Amino acid sequence: MNSVYLNSLEEFLKYQDSKEKMYLLLVSENCDFNHETIKKLNVNCYGAIFPEIIFGGKHYKDGLIAIDILIEPILVNNMENKIEDEKKFSSIKSMLLFVDGLSPYIDPFLVSLFESTNEECKIFGGGAGKMTLRQERVIFTPEHITQNSALIIPLAQDLDVGVSHGWEYLDGPHVATSSSKNVLEQIDYEYAFDVYKSIVEKDSGLTFNENNFFELAKSYPLGIVSYSGEIIVRDPIASDGKSLVLVGVMPQNSVIQVLKGKKSKLIEAAKFAAINAMDNKKEKEKEIGIVIMIDCISRVLFLEDTFVKEIDSVRAIIGGLPLVGALTLGEIANKSDRYIDFYNKTCVVGTL
Repeated sequence: MNSVYLNSLEEFLKYQDSKEKMYLLLVSENCDFNHETIKKLNVNCYGAIFPEIIFGGKHYKDGLIAIDILIEPILVNNMENKIEDEKKFSSIKSMLLFVDGLSPYIDPFLVSLFESTNEECKIFGGGAGKMTLRQERVIFTPEHITQNSALIIPLAQDLDVGVSHGWEYLDGPHVATSSSKNVLEQIDYEYAFDVYKSIVEKDSGLTFNENNFFELAKSYPLGIVSYSGEIIVRDPIASDGKSLVLVGVMPQNSVIQVLKGKKSKLIEAAKFAAINAMDNKKEKEKEIGIVIMIDCISRVLFLEDTFVKEIDSVRAIIGGLPLVGALTLGEIANKSDRYIDFYNKTCVVGTL
């Protein structure tokens, strides 16, 4: 998979030299991307819009990455609907998957997709969207740009994935006693925000007000304790003073913890994700052509200027291999025959 970073849509239009070639575009939020231009010129490209993108050792708030692809992607136009044409997916051995990261239908869609793919299928990717945290049309094909949608990119290469987050226990366990999709209404039969607020304010020494919710919450995610003991991180992004709005579903009666981060631990976690992805490939004695890093935009907001150290920690493991990626609203990965997980505040590294 050849890849290139380009400063603008205009540069991409000059770069793409054949109507026969297909491209996957990872587009940054501040790029001058205009889908009407793509549609009018009938450019054979598919992709999604993200807060930022990763290329080499840097992360970019503008521009786009163009990646050559061989197999035509599949658009799932409405994630609310159960997948019915299972034959489309049953033969896919590995795939990149980008979804509308602010859709309330992500988790049921992932269940439906899991049921439609064979148990050996490897899947990873992330949630598209913008830092406005308003749902917009961010998934596109040559003909359409949509929301509440998913883009599946079947891969000709063998895929291996490493997943790690680095967030640590602060408080709990608690129980999500009332929730609806991605809205957590009650913790331990009290308003979710009241419980969360008391824990965060006590630890941070700071006070929530109407303007600083995200600024405080970015350092204190929630963790769902899975049956295996693994912690699935959920990112609180807003509150109405009673409930918490999350990126991703919070199942009712989930056992949850309040988590806290140290910058060094998050950077180390990205390294572990890369090690796991590389080791899996080496065990199979397969060559690696490209490494794709899907990382949560809220890790950038937490790490600030030190986020580049997280990229460097991955590059230290992969050596001179090409590195591309996106900073996302939620991360996606599965482990062979296990369900597809939708993570927040997590680093996912895939080797192809």
